[in-house]
Amino acid sequence: MKKVPLKLKPPKRELSILSSITPSAAESQILNHCKLGAIPQALALLNAEAQAQAQTLNPALKPVFYASLLQACTKTHLLTVGTHLHAHVLKSGLLGDRFVANSLLSLYFKLSPHLSQARALFDALSIKDVIAWTSIISGYVHKAQPNTAIRLFLQMLGLGVEPNAFTLSSLLKACSQLQSLPLGMSLHGIVATRGFAPNRVIACALIDMYGRARAVEDARKVFDELPQPDPVCWTAVISTLSRNDKFKEAVRLFWAMHEGGLGLEADGFTFGTLLNACGNLGWLKMGKEVHGKVVTLGIRGNVVVESSLLDMYGKCSDVGCASAVFGGLEGKNWVSWTAMLGVYCHNGEYESVLRLVREWGFADVYSFGMILRACSGLAAERQGKEVHCQYVRKGGWRDVVVESALVDLYAKCGSVDFAYRLFMRMEERNLISWNAMIGGFAQNGRGEEAVELFEEMVRVGVRPDGISFVNVLFACSHNGLVDQGRRYFDLMRREYGIRPGVVHYTCMVDLLGRAELIEEAESLLESADCRYDQSLWAVLLGACTKCSDYVTAERVAKKMIQLEPEFHLSYVLLGNIYRAVGKWNEALEIRKLMEERGVKKMPGKSWVESEKKQKGSPQFDFSIVGKRMGEAV
Repeated sequence: MKKVPLKLKPPKRELSILSSITPSAAESQILNHCKLGAIPQALALLNAEAQAQAQTLNPALKPVFYASLLQACTKTHLLTVGTHLHAHVLKSGLLGDRFVANSLLSLYFKLSPHLSQARALFDALSIKDVIAWTSIISGYVHKAQPNTAIRLFLQMLGLGVEPNAFTLSSLLKACSQLQSLPLGMSLHGIVATRGFAPNRVIACALIDMYGRARAVEDARKVFDELPQPDPVCWTAVISTLSRNDKFKEAVRLFWAMHEGGLGLEADGFTFGTLLNACGNLGWLKMGKEVHGKVVTLGIRGNVVVESSLLDMYGKCSDVGCASAVFGGLEGKNWVSWTAMLGVYCHNGEYESVLRLVREWGFADVYSFGMILRACSGLAAERQGKEVHCQYVRKGGWRDVVVESALVDLYAKCGSVDFAYRLFMRMEERNLISWNAMIGGFAQNGRGEEAVELFEEMVRVGVRPDGISFVNVLFACSHNGLVDQGRRYFDLMRREYGIRPGVVHYTCMVDLLGRAELIEEAESLLESADCRYDQSLWAVLLGACTKCSDYVTAERVAKKMIQLEPEFHLSYVLLGNIYRAVGKWNEALEIRKLMEERGVKKMPGKSWVESEKKQKGSPQFDFSIVGKRMGEAV
């Protein structure tokens, strides 16, 4: 006789069967107690009902009754009650009923911290239908064990059990976790051949799988082939586009969903994804429009939306609006607090970070990284040490982000040897860790060690980025390593395909200027894509002044004034050049030109850390001395 694979209806039909059976008054009370979390009352009623109806209870109702209770426990996260019900099931001999067994599997896979109980229960089942297989496969996916889930799926197929839509969606989630595009495409083929293609559950899983594998076009194709995508599918494709930096397309798709006459309403997660896209694009105006939609729809208390609003305003450099949103939150929590820390960090308002920490204290690993970044930005070693102690006191999670921030903190505060000891003790090092230590050596006058560490990083297989080359070029510049600097600048473009930015050209001009190679530095700037940035010419001007090349210096200073007429330093430097060569009349003309254009010299500031607080104080302006001497004469 040919073996016919067992095919079952989706779980929703099972739930409708269960709901069609009316329980007794006592059973209804037990179910209500489970939903309300009244564990002792539910168990007491269950024991009383079992004893009273041991002989008279209708056998047809009993399995369905237990299955209903187990499903209620799963929905309300009552693992303890479910465990007691498991004991009643064993005592009643109902484990062979597929409704009861599958409900138990779902309970343990979704609520139990360990898979051993669920796996033992699954292995003990005499009949394993598609729902049981789906429960165990989705359980392993939920516990981030995709390889085991895939092995079980292959075992299921080998036994002739046909998968359903929920089985395949769980497998696609496993492929997403593995970021295995070939395996995901193979499953997509199974989906197409088994006739599941229009299924929205599978479509969402396919979109997510292709998105996480960076196959955005395939994800979009799956979405476009849906006859009537629901809000979940729209959210899936919008988040996929945003995750793959297709922010403009994500925004366009959102407005197509919202204003396309489709009768669909976005949820909090969709708005959060859209706000993330606006923040990354720097679209403050559109971000405010989305904020208005959120307020109009009355979406309040949604953690995703609130944190996304703060992140959007932070990335758009509107700290005032972010502070207003944070201040208006009714129920502030660690998520919103951490998002506000990110706003202050992103915009360099490090004092505000420390103020917020004093109000709220310390939270998770992510917040430790941002707090240490603020201490680094302020060069506040004492406060950084306090944060370090708090991190150790809370268990020291050996987190690579926090440890990299610690290396950066101590290196920027001048404790390079201690930073290097921390770096060498790290169990895991990423690119940020290497960059922090290379930059620490470079900024503290230990350029040769910075170059050696850069070469070591390349040897161990860590691919350098733009920041890595900034650090090594800075090291070459401050240690007179002209030939090596030229080689790294060429290597960056030719070998790694990194387009030099303003900071890279600044390091190269400084390197060549220190070696008095003024013509080569000027030629390099003239050919640069960022040659219209006046800060680059300011570096060249400084090099010309040190070399007493006043002819080139005058030409460069005039070019700076043309590029940025309101930049005070250009006028000041040109005036200094004229005074250095005795052109007093020209120096006075420059001074008058500043006054006519309303350009004012801005005093610099330096950070001074005292025992109790840290504050900025203006640097001494030597021009004041000259002015006072002139008045005295």
